[in-house]
Amino acid sequence: MAAMYGGPSRLARPDEIERIREIQRAAGRLFLDSPYPEIADHEPDSAEDLATAQDRWWLWVSVDDKDRTVGALRVVPSGDGLHVRQLDVDPDFAGAKRAAGMVRALGRFFAGRGLGHLTLTTFADVPWNAPYYERIGFRPLSGDGLTETLKNALAAEAGGYPVSSRVAMRFDF
Repeated sequence: MAAMYGGPSRLARPDEIERIREIQRAAGRLFLDSPYPEIADHEPDSAEDLATAQDRWWLWVSVDDKDRTVGALRVVPSGDGLHVRQLDVDPDFAGAKRAAGMVRALGRFFAGRGLGHLTLTTFADVPWNAPYYERIGFRPLSGDGLTETLKNALAAEAGGYPVSSRVAMRFDF
């Protein structure tokens, strides 16, 4: 499955935190050519937040064939599942389904620990957001499928953007 989904994914190491922050900055710059160019100016996650996530096994990376970090996935617990806090791939390594590889590796790891799904909120109208996540197995949620936690996440993560530009999605492990 590694070849099909962009190479190996694994838990992040402490020495990868600054590289993860670089990837977040680079991925943010992609928004310059989107309806939301100001996102390019957002600061990456703090080193302290990433270290805490890494300590709790909530930070995963995609690596190339030389074990160099090229993508990162940060999650937080949410009910009987996990919620994506941040998911980024270095633009130089985009198009190889690295995000899908991280999601599947995370799923294999946590499914055996009683967590059955991964949720996220994202932009509905950005090609590498909702349309991409749907292609790799996430399904959009609405109505009764939206838990109170997801409704709150949609509102909080909208960041001043219209809630209508955002969508909640779920991936079952």
